[in-house]
Amino acid sequence: MALLGVLLFVIFSQSALAQAPRRGVVSPTPSPTPSPPVTMAATPSATVKEDITQPEEEVAREEFIRLFSRREITNLNFFNAGGYIVQSAVRSGVPANTIILILLLPFLATLFAFVRHVVGLPSLEMFVPIALSVTLVSTGFTAGAVLLLAILFGSTIARVILKRVRIMQFPKMALSILVVAVSVFAALTISAELGMLSVKQISIFPILILILIGEKVVSLQLTRSFRETFLVTTVTLFLGLVGFALLSWHVARQAVILYPEVVLLLIPLNVMIGRYFGLRLTEFLRFYTLYRHARK
Repeated sequence: MALLGVLLFVIFSQSALAQAPRRGVVSPTPSPTPSPPVTMAATPSATVKEDITQPEEEVAREEFIRLFSRREITNLNFFNAGGYIVQSAVRSGVPANTIILILLLPFLATLFAFVRHVVGLPSLEMFVPIALSVTLVSTGFTAGAVLLLAILFGSTIARVILKRVRIMQFPKMALSILVVAVSVFAALTISAELGMLSVKQISIFPILILILIGEKVVSLQLTRSFRETFLVTTVTLFLGLVGFALLSWHVARQAVILYPEVVLLLIPLNVMIGRYFGLRLTEFLRFYTLYRHARK
């Protein structure tokens, strides 16, 4: 419940901040007559550019091609083969946004492996925070948080109600999805009525991914204690937010499409992480007093 309260606080604070600039924009519009259509035409273009999970338009693709002038590759060799292939693919019509997301996914997986194996923080399987990061990039943080809260709420209610119903597993899952669907529809309708977020560009695929994530969290909630569930869910959401920040970072996106060879550095890094057999950071902090006492 504390985690839901934190997410609700962040959602309402972001919606309040989003409504503040609108009031500042409305005040100068009544004086000149031709200004309102200009502002209305500028808003959709900004929202389209933010969704990097969709293939870019022709203007954005030309910007990526101009970006390649920072690293012009004329002669193909071993050290610039990755950049040559990426630039040729973008010029051939492959979406640059798709290439960027594909190249950044191994960085997310390496980061999550470091947090699990070296730091020692528990989380759900690696697919869950990666899928959550990509979903938040697709929907935006506010819309993704609203949908995730609605799915977690609907899944929890469905599990509590259907736990006492003696029917087979697949019909029980179908009824659970029915409750989740009603919860998501209610959340989208209420959010649109209150003006908290724009639901016009939210497709069904991020909702399906969030439903899968919600089902995993609720199944964890039924098998483990409240403390373990809270810790695992918090770490998973934190890793999803870190991945969302990395995927949304403009510098990282430009660096990985200009120098895609940096992905090869993850091979020795993952080997080093995999061959680490010492104490994890959380274990070291837990047994630090015992370690100091043993040294005395």
